[in-house]
Amino acid sequence: MEPGNYYAIPELAAGYDADSRDRRDLDFYLDLAEGLGAVRVADVGAGTGLLCSLLAGRGHDVTGVEPERTMLALAQQQEHAAAVSWLHGAAETLPAGWADLVLMTGHVAQYFLDDAAWATAAAHAKRALKPGGRLAFETRNPAAEAWRNWTTAGRSTGQGPVRTEVRRDGDLVTHTDHWIRDGSSRTTTETLRFPSREDILTGLESAGLTVDRTWGDWDRRPVSADCPEWIFLTHPV
Repeated sequence: MEPGNYYAIPELAAGYDADSRDRRDLDFYLDLAEGLGAVRVADVGAGTGLLCSLLAGRGHDVTGVEPERTMLALAQQQEHAAAVSWLHGAAETLPAGWADLVLMTGHVAQYFLDDAAWATAAAHAKRALKPGGRLAFETRNPAAEAWRNWTTAGRSTGQGPVRTEVRRDGDLVTHTDHWIRDGSSRTTTETLRFPSREDILTGLESAGLTVDRTWGDWDRRPVSADCPEWIFLTHPV
């Protein structure tokens, strides 16, 4: 059987929130939206829609954009899903000049696997911003080599045990996961990019965006050589 897309498999995707319950980015982005006074917030690559639901619960006008229909179906079951506008697709589906804040959370920026794809996504996010709007996103710091911790002899999840293999090719890292569930096995694979800071900034510049602030982790520490995250807050030039 060919490796599948984790996010397209209902029985695996349904466990995403439970297996990611220690996510530290949620409070960061909720506080960021509040601190910026963002009324309209768009989340590109909304996944299971948890952040969108939490934002809507705090009174923000929220649009969630998600390309994978399985994840979008899960998103529409969140607590405040009825208060969120859901769009199937990517950043290009966002209405122009609508958002005070566009987010790319869950390391969505690492799913754009080359410079052209990243620049295009950033340009669509910029197009969606109102005057004075902001784009915020994060990528993993390549120097921290997070992928080294992904290879496991076996780990437990709510969906059963999983064994992971990792292959690196330049700034692209592919992890292949072997899931055992109810006596049967399934294999999924995913490739992420670990772009350099220069590549990130070049894409932002070509999209007409510049950086306001950066942080090195969800506790708002400064960026350093070995910080785990690069978190960016940007605005149109």
